[in-house]
Amino acid sequence: MANGRRGFTQTTVEGVAYYLGNESGLTHTWRDTTVVNGQEYYYAVAAYDYGPTVVQTATDEIFTFYPSENSISVSRTLRGGTILPKNVVAVRPNPKVLGYYPADLSTLTRVSGNGNGTVEVKMIDPTQIPDNHVFRITFNTDPDSVHPLAYTLTDTTTGEVIFSTGDVFDGSDGGQVGAGILPVIYTPPTVEVDTASGFGPGSTTNAELEALYTTLVFPINFRRAGFPDDITITFSNIIVDTSLGQFPLDPTPVKFRVVANSPSGDRPLEFLFFDLDGDSTLSYVPGGNREVIQVLTGPDSLLPNQRITWSIQLRNASDSTRTPTLGDVYELKLLRPFGAGDVFTFTSTGQSVSQEKVAASSDAEPYVVPNPYVGAASFEPEPFGVQGRGDRRIEFRNLAAGSTIRIYTLRGELVQTLYHDGSNAGYVAWDLRSNENLAVAPGLYIYHVDGGAAGTHIGKFAIIK
Repeated sequence: MANGRRGFTQTTVEGVAYYLGNESGLTHTWRDTTVVNGQEYYYAVAAYDYGPTVVQTATDEIFTFYPSENSISVSRTLRGGTILPKNVVAVRPNPKVLGYYPADLSTLTRVSGNGNGTVEVKMIDPTQIPDNHVFRITFNTDPDSVHPLAYTLTDTTTGEVIFSTGDVFDGSDGGQVGAGILPVIYTPPTVEVDTASGFGPGSTTNAELEALYTTLVFPINFRRAGFPDDITITFSNIIVDTSLGQFPLDPTPVKFRVVANSPSGDRPLEFLFFDLDGDSTLSYVPGGNREVIQVLTGPDSLLPNQRITWSIQLRNASDSTRTPTLGDVYELKLLRPFGAGDVFTFTSTGQSVSQEKVAASSDAEPYVVPNPYVGAASFEPEPFGVQGRGDRRIEFRNLAAGSTIRIYTLRGELVQTLYHDGSNAGYVAWDLRSNENLAVAPGLYIYHVDGGAAGTHIGKFAIIK
């Protein structure tokens, strides 16, 4: 809730997160920007169906059921209490106490990993944010999967795993919430070719290569030997390797070498090569056909054509294309989803009240709303189960925590003493009843606020029938 100033300032209600479905862990949040300070609001979460189902007959349409939703049954007891079902909450927005510091989350720090995507954290419920705790986001993976299965939020200060089943990776706000924190994560659904791929510095060729993923056996999210590793093709002017044979292709001596840049070190990769002009390297061949290097990954027990992963060929094949040779090195760089090696951390700051800030805010005087009180206040509840006027309410606002408010008549008689409960709410409500539980008379009243470090304040307000 944002701080208001005087009168019926519009504020914002936020920080209520609803979990819809225990299995999915999805979270839906909504921010109300139209509320008025002091007014009590009820917010409900309800499931609904679209209805109706239409059955078409020869002469008419029959509605098999109509739209419906969960019941929302807020009720009150004869003694004035309110009964809320489990899908309803009551909220009364108001300013915070003097010296209040809101909760905050630091910018994320990437500790390790080279997965691609974005990670953010949003504060959903400030009241649950712990102070000076370090949190860690990691990713749960399967040894055979490129894409992560889920992500985990851990409070490293306490060692508590907040949750380990976050599975929303599309960058939306529908993920899981824990400790008042919502991680918002985007990572690509699979491996993508980085636009930074190409020949490195020092290469003299003007050739441009394109790499296309293709396989008859392995889905693109299947992790295996050589995939999803970056690949380096080093060209030479002499024979340095030999391609595999696969009908109708024979093993061919070639002037290049294909290497996977795996986390454990570089490893040679096998490949097939369509050498149409017999020069043992990737070059332009007139007539429309293109030479292709087909890079193989996965177990050797499969046939070569079942292991084809990348088909690499010239993109700008023409008479002016200079054939890659000694000194030309092509780098196929991949953008991979987040994985087990990707770790992010951030620090939380809980909401607090600073006495130094209270002292610095001593010029922010307490005030009364509404003033004057003319017959009623807009935030008073409707009379229920009572005879006569019903509940009345004014509020003393802009208070320091633990403040004491004393209300006097103009003759100096003490009418009522109110105490702030020490919470972060910057107001105290008064029901316009004296310390003898009698309704006060219309007139002008004096109030004295003892705010401790915030100092004292004397003001006045009027009650008009």
